[in-house]
Amino acid sequence: MEERLDEVAQGSLSWTDLLNEFYTEFSGTLVQAANDGPDGMQPNDPTPTGIPCGDCGRPMQIRTASTGVFMGCSGYSLPPKERCKNTVNLIPGDEAISVDADDEAESRLLLSKRRCGKCHTAMDSYLIDESRKLHVCGSNPDCDGYEVEQGQFRIKGYDGPVIECDKCGADMQLKTGRFGKYFGCTESSCTNTRKLLRSGEVAPPKMDPVPMPELQCVKVEDHYVLRDGASGIFLAASQFPRHRETRPPFVDELLPHQAEIDPKHHYLFDAPRVDDQGNRSQIRYSRKTKEQYVMSERDGKPSGWRALFADGLWVEEGTAKKAKAKRKAKPKTKSKAKAKAKAAPKSDASEVSAADESVD
Repeated sequence: MEERLDEVAQGSLSWTDLLNEFYTEFSGTLVQAANDGPDGMQPNDPTPTGIPCGDCGRPMQIRTASTGVFMGCSGYSLPPKERCKNTVNLIPGDEAISVDADDEAESRLLLSKRRCGKCHTAMDSYLIDESRKLHVCGSNPDCDGYEVEQGQFRIKGYDGPVIECDKCGADMQLKTGRFGKYFGCTESSCTNTRKLLRSGEVAPPKMDPVPMPELQCVKVEDHYVLRDGASGIFLAASQFPRHRETRPPFVDELLPHQAEIDPKHHYLFDAPRVDDQGNRSQIRYSRKTKEQYVMSERDGKPSGWRALFADGLWVEEGTAKKAKAKRKAKPKTKSKAKAKAKAAPKSDASEVSAADESVD
């Protein structure tokens, strides 16, 4: 259909005729997909396994969704009061290698891909945890073949020590999500996470969001919440991700919430609240030094003033630019030159008419 859109643009084909032609063929495909035979659309049934659920003990099932392959408890189909919603994130096998693997381990892994014991199709591997790897038939869900490999595995990209959860003290496990690799707490009742930075370092612990209902958003009908991210603290709409408005906070906006803000940010309370010209100072983050500092702006642009925190003290640098005084616009007047230019032709014409009268 896309190839024939050029004909519609050139006017040689009607767009209604193109849509009718497409739907005629597409409706036939829908009828065929509704058939129960091998030519119809195959159901996406879960594959049962012998792996027990960590919450209720029921067997887990391999499920395929739009976000990928994961394991879900078979108790999810039970009535609401008995339902178990436990799921296990499966990390693709090419992201996991053995703990004692050498430099050529990845090459051997590709060559030694397992074959399904039922249909001999190549199997896809997924890491369940640090000691188990799940091999699933490539024809799943048509084939329910699977194998569980025991061993000691780790995810590529991090070689540091075990991370302790800053919320509950349990160990944190490296996982892979939609936005990349991150550490998730192994305690089921704790939802704390920490991002794995591109440098291979673990992002510092984040404080809990601090509501600031007195600060209203500018672009949406919402209020701000103070959040802690990999790039320092910032203000974001409370209904994120529905509202994505963000901005840096001013120093004086933090002071009413000193008791709610994490102690690691308390040094910001002593930062200058205004620059040398009286402009409010706002908190920013330097990716180069990986430290927070304060600066000021004038008309949406940096004023040239900032303050850095060094050796327990705030040190001011630069001077804020003074606002330029607005000049009064001069009233528009006609120039004398233009007035003379317009008067000159009139005087010449009067002299010519006077000469004509004297001749007569």
